[in-house]
Amino acid sequence: MKKYITNLYGQSEQSTAMTAQHMITKLAKDEGFKEISVSAYSVSEDTPEEKEKRIIGMLSSVTQGDLAIAQMPTWNGIAFDEVFLKILRERVDKLVVFIHDFVPLMFQNNDYLFERYLEAYNLADLVILPSERMEKKLRERGLTSPVKIQGIWDHLVEIENLKHPKFQRKLKFAGNITRFPFVKEWSSDLPLEVFSNGEVNAKGFLKMKGWQHDDQLLRELNKGGFGLVWSENIENQFEREYSEMNASFKFSTYLAAGLPIIVNKGLAKQNFVEEQEIGLVANNLEEAIDYVKYMSSSEYTRISSNVQRVGALVKEGFFTKKLLMEIQNYLFLEKGKENDHL
Repeated sequence: MKKYITNLYGQSEQSTAMTAQHMITKLAKDEGFKEISVSAYSVSEDTPEEKEKRIIGMLSSVTQGDLAIAQMPTWNGIAFDEVFLKILRERVDKLVVFIHDFVPLMFQNNDYLFERYLEAYNLADLVILPSERMEKKLRERGLTSPVKIQGIWDHLVEIENLKHPKFQRKLKFAGNITRFPFVKEWSSDLPLEVFSNGEVNAKGFLKMKGWQHDDQLLRELNKGGFGLVWSENIENQFEREYSEMNASFKFSTYLAAGLPIIVNKGLAKQNFVEEQEIGLVANNLEEAIDYVKYMSSSEYTRISSNVQRVGALVKEGFFTKKLLMEIQNYLFLEKGKENDHL
């Protein structure tokens, strides 16, 4: 039996979606999986016949009896993904759909596609989701496939000179400012460093650092302070509600850099933050700001030590390796038991 995993190509180097898929694929290949390349392209220009031929070409090496993990979405649209999964389902013995993002929950105007996405994902023997809350939401709308919860992202780190961050009373935020309006409205005298392209004329103490490649970003974050994971609703995107269901990649980036984390209350990984004592769950930004302003250096040292412990696992791919093992354990050893929810 051969094992395959899909991997996304053709997006911008700033694409978190592509970065996440490449990271999962790298770890899967270390565990014996072979890569299926899926390129971003203008799908609308294809006829149905051309699209099917293109997909068959992508899957030419996959045969009956194989296992395949399809990282979804491909961002080529549901018209592509549903055909891709249908053909893949016909070729493999075991199919896993690893949902990085659920598009109808991300964008309000895509809600009408909800059932169409679920119909495609229900072809799987197992679906990987980022949280129990998302599972509940999808079950209510018609998801029937067994589910495994992902946990948190890993963030592989190739640089070796990261140190314990310094105690600095500042917040750091990695995220596109078009999706996070609180940046433009920053009015606090507490420094906020934002790693995003664009210009902001905020009233408060804010510094735009620009988008940075991963190694450079990790070095900048590692200098000290606190990593902020914060979401707000914007037009057509219920970012705040979605953050309560998905797994944030920046969350693990901060952990890899050694930074204590501040997250908004309700975040999908809130319990993880509290149980591991790696930061603060804040009700609002004012509470987050006060937390930084009044924290002692000894408390920072204690929390950052906890972050170092968890971050070491994130940097070596522990959570992904564990997930890959549990996927295979379920498909080949446990499937068929009455309780199919791991």
